[in-house]
Amino acid sequence: MAGHFQHVLATSDLTRFVPFAIFVCVVSFLVFVVLLATSFFLRERNPISTRIELGCLGFAGFLWLVLGVFLSTSDSQSADVECFASSSDVVPLDKSVASFHTEQYHAMYRVLTNFSLINASVVLLAFFVLLVLAVRRHRMGDEHMWYGPVTSCAWFNDYANSKPLLPMRQNHRGAKGNTSAPVDRYTVGVPHRARYLRDSYAGGSFIASSFTSREFDDGKMLNPNKPRRMK
Repeated sequence: MAGHFQHVLATSDLTRFVPFAIFVCVVSFLVFVVLLATSFFLRERNPISTRIELGCLGFAGFLWLVLGVFLSTSDSQSADVECFASSSDVVPLDKSVASFHTEQYHAMYRVLTNFSLINASVVLLAFFVLLVLAVRRHRMGDEHMWYGPVTSCAWFNDYANSKPLLPMRQNHRGAKGNTSAPVDRYTVGVPHRARYLRDSYAGGSFIASSFTSREFDDGKMLNPNKPRRMK
């Protein structure tokens, strides 16, 4: 629409919004194409980090907002259109033979104004949503996400409240007084509260030992698929 105005309207003080609108459209189009293309095709190998994407979204949203405010406050919105047969004529053509009318200009101008404000709202909303998510991850200690692409960060995962998914073995004795036949049960729980069995012999008897969370971190958790040795 701005390109159409550039084609049919003569350059004057009332048409200064036309090149500015074209500039905003071209810049925002290039920004969005680059962001979407790199995110879709490169994914985790995306060279555009979160802070760069935030800057691009904020810049594009600011341009659309300035354009919308400029269009809504400019005197161009109430201007009249006069058509001439050539650039040297001083007498305008009759409305019946003119190819462009004032009513058309006003309608297209309102559309350009409204869409500028809508685009500004959408882009700035995306900017603030991503900013809130980034600040939330930063406060949780995940500071490296500023330097990685948006597509590689788990924005909605809270690892602090998650439980381990690996099976852990607890020692449950069988009948009363029977210490040589433990019953195994696999559970999911907090590492330092779980009890683990270690297959070892001391003096010909099976020994059950408790693993601490430090030993769990050192990789001493039992393999649940390992055959159990009984006395």
